[in-house]
Amino acid sequence: MLAAAGIAAVGSAMTMVAIPWYVLDTTGSGSMTGAVAAAETVGLLLSFSVAGTLVDRHGPRRISVLADLLTVPVLLAVPLFVATMELSLLALAAMAFGIGLGRAPSRTAKQVLLPEAIALAGTRVERATAALESVHRIGDLFGALAAGALITVLGAAPVLLLDASTLFLAAGLVALLVPARFTERPACGQDRGYLADLREGARQLRGDHLLLWVSGLCAGINALFVGLYSVLVPAYGARVWQNSALVGVVIAAVGAGGLLGALLYGWLGGRFGRRAIFSWCFLLCGAPTYGVLAANPPAVVMVLLLTLCSFGVGPLNPVLAGLMYERVPVALRGRVFGALYTGAIAAMPLGALLAGALLDWIGLRPAVLVLGGICLAVACCPLMFRIWREMDAPPESTVLVAPG
Repeated sequence: MLAAAGIAAVGSAMTMVAIPWYVLDTTGSGSMTGAVAAAETVGLLLSFSVAGTLVDRHGPRRISVLADLLTVPVLLAVPLFVATMELSLLALAAMAFGIGLGRAPSRTAKQVLLPEAIALAGTRVERATAALESVHRIGDLFGALAAGALITVLGAAPVLLLDASTLFLAAGLVALLVPARFTERPACGQDRGYLADLREGARQLRGDHLLLWVSGLCAGINALFVGLYSVLVPAYGARVWQNSALVGVVIAAVGAGGLLGALLYGWLGGRFGRRAIFSWCFLLCGAPTYGVLAANPPAVVMVLLLTLCSFGVGPLNPVLAGLMYERVPVALRGRVFGALYTGAIAAMPLGALLAGALLDWIGLRPAVLVLGGICLAVACCPLMFRIWREMDAPPESTVLVAPG
């Protein structure tokens, strides 16, 4: 499970660098770059809305494998079109949409598989969720570095070939090495329609006010950061740094900081309340990141500061994963997780479009400062409202018991 997730993350980070760079290199337009990034997030949003039901009906292992395999042809289509004919922005946006469609079921399935892997390993939830976050960060680190270097040598489009190969390998690992007897449960809800299952997941989520707040907060932060890393950081590379490799290094620095933060949480996370960790980590990784980019210090200083800020990224997903495993019944995890993720990414297309529009209207540095100010306001919510006190975990760490 960890190997498959990490390998897929390598390819995803490559695509995150390669597609915006291709659009900026061919058009020079921030709005166009934002539109293509928004197309991928729309695909993510639509697929997250049905991914949970698919996982609960057909099993997380099967959906994980199929989602990765079905994304491979879409990734291969981009370099094929570039090599054989002119690739229009409309066609590229359609392919980005297809890439987003495949990412969501794959991620939801792996998230639902994790608790049983935790149970079989007999480990603490904090340690296991931190391990998953760590392999994601390692993937981001190596994927971004490789993409920045390979774009300089090969160009942006051929980099997507490597993303396709990572998904193929990840699908093979899950298919061959994750035991089917522990991960495939009898299909649920087969006598009802998909809409009924979706409504059941949404109803369960609406009944948990804390998870609703989590979904809303994540929606705001995800929108801001997709605009930053899909539009504004590539714009820095093309217009200010004039160096694609530095774009990869910056994204890799975020991955490195997140990795160290996740490892630290896996070691010490069970000793502190979830709310305190979540709140202060959000404040560390949010507005300061925008401030560093707006200041645009020398490259070495910038990379070091971004790595430090990104320490706060690492514990966020493990904290939320443990919270969801604790509050959502096993039989409903696919649907509730899907509904929560749908809400969490609902504003991502708007974030990409907003960043692109601000880039064209007011310029690069003012756009970074505007988004940074919004990020600071959103990140203060867990410290201001009482509902967030429900995040605090029981004194003793939860250990899941292996089935059967």
